[in-house]
Amino acid sequence: MIKILNNAFKAIKEEIFLYPCLGLVSKKNSGCHKDMNYKTFLKSYKVLKAYLRNIYNNQNNITSFSDLNKIGIIYEQLMFKATNNINTHKGLIFAFGIFFYCYISRSSDEQEVLNKYISNFCKSLKQLDYNKINSIGAKLYIKHNVKSARHIAVEGYKVVFEILEFYKSNIANLKISQRYKNYFLLLKCVLAIEDTTLINKVGYDKYLNLKFEIQKNFDLIYTNNYDDMFYKTIYNFNNYAIKNNISPGGAADIFVILLFLIKEKY
Repeated sequence: MIKILNNAFKAIKEEIFLYPCLGLVSKKNSGCHKDMNYKTFLKSYKVLKAYLRNIYNNQNNITSFSDLNKIGIIYEQLMFKATNNINTHKGLIFAFGIFFYCYISRSSDEQEVLNKYISNFCKSLKQLDYNKINSIGAKLYIKHNVKSARHIAVEGYKVVFEILEFYKSNIANLKISQRYKNYFLLLKCVLAIEDTTLINKVGYDKYLNLKFEIQKNFDLIYTNNYDDMFYKTIYNFNNYAIKNNISPGGAADIFVILLFLIKEKY
């Protein structure tokens, strides 16, 4: 079971190390972020490791989302303390906390069973009154009917399993390095969800147009010609993302879960 914890840690760190990665923070640069950098993320990473260890060690005492959420709130506060009040991983504490707990306490390896188990675990989120929630996701849901991180959780992270199957069929066997496979996996996550973090950064209308540009870059996976132009196109779009404030934090959370499942050979 310790291997599961290590795979979770590796997944988080692999996302931090990824480059190109659009406007996200990486070891190479801070992307489009002025308030955080790689060192900030490493401070947060230590908190995330402690959080997942806590879940792992206390899984038998967690019987509801409320139990898990109480733990999550403690580590949110520790994250803010470690980063000097910078929100590096609040979304990941929510998403990966749920997924990791349900994964280690699952009764079956079948995707459908795990999907339903997560959905049932998060059923209390269905009763939430979004008019009373002061969050970006709640506001976008009310205004544009955009699915928030809570909706994705209530659906049992169905989108994660869909992306995973796509990855196995269309990305895993590409004749490119794992770094670029991960880049395209990240793009797939951006395309598959409505990223409230990204929408908040660029605005809803620009976000809709941006998805067309991301799709064009993503469609490079269907070429068989991995020449200089292939890589130049990737890096040109990556630079465009940095300059245009494109930092898909919500997709990055889903991306980490997928990296974890890939390492688990799920």
